[in-house]
Amino acid sequence: MKSLSTLSLRVLAACLLLSPLLLSVGCEKPRPEPEAVPLPAELKSYTLFQPGTHWIYQDSASQQLDSVWVVSAEVSVLRVVPRGEEYPVIKHERLHLRTRSSQSGVDQVYTVNRNCGFPFREDVTEKAYPCWAIMRGQFLPNSTADEGSALVFPYTIPRDYARPDYLNGTQPYWHSAPLTIGKDTYPDVIEVKILIDASEDGWPAHYYWAPGKGIVRQRVKVGGVPHTRTLVRSHIVQ
Repeated sequence: MKSLSTLSLRVLAACLLLSPLLLSVGCEKPRPEPEAVPLPAELKSYTLFQPGTHWIYQDSASQQLDSVWVVSAEVSVLRVVPRGEEYPVIKHERLHLRTRSSQSGVDQVYTVNRNCGFPFREDVTEKAYPCWAIMRGQFLPNSTADEGSALVFPYTIPRDYARPDYLNGTQPYWHSAPLTIGKDTYPDVIEVKILIDASEDGWPAHYYWAPGKGIVRQRVKVGGVPHTRTLVRSHIVQ
């Protein structure tokens, strides 16, 4: 009986010593998940506009005016977790902006893609490749995807630096000096040439984006005939 009591005491002592370790393993808290990478404020100034926003453009070929307005705007969080994992490889805010034109029967939709992995939080890679890309496409309510997506706005890119062919025929240029377009002068204009613009049925296109205004000029060459749509007035809600 004495030896049994001694063994029982030793077992009890061992259990007491192991209890904190077992509890720490069983109650270990999961690794905290950082917040989603937010849409940069500068990017939103170019591309995020609320309902109530409208733009009036004039076509150089026909001299006709076209009214464009925001149908809907939404910022949500995209979170992608691989199967069998608990930690996301992609987690960032995303933009979905839909606009309608009085001259076109098809709405345009602008969506954001972030090409840099999580938790990388910069807006440009070490090789100066932009993390954010705004895609422009045609909104098709009866389709599983928007048709004709084209990269129309890369963010961020070096200022005053021209590239002959940036990505998929896209040639962006970010002006540090103010640029006069039509009757107005805009600061920090991002100019984007697209050799084949899928959102314009494959025709070449040329965009000028200004902060707080969005697209201030767009050129599309249809069948060799250039159509330049320049902003003449607007009402902006951000």
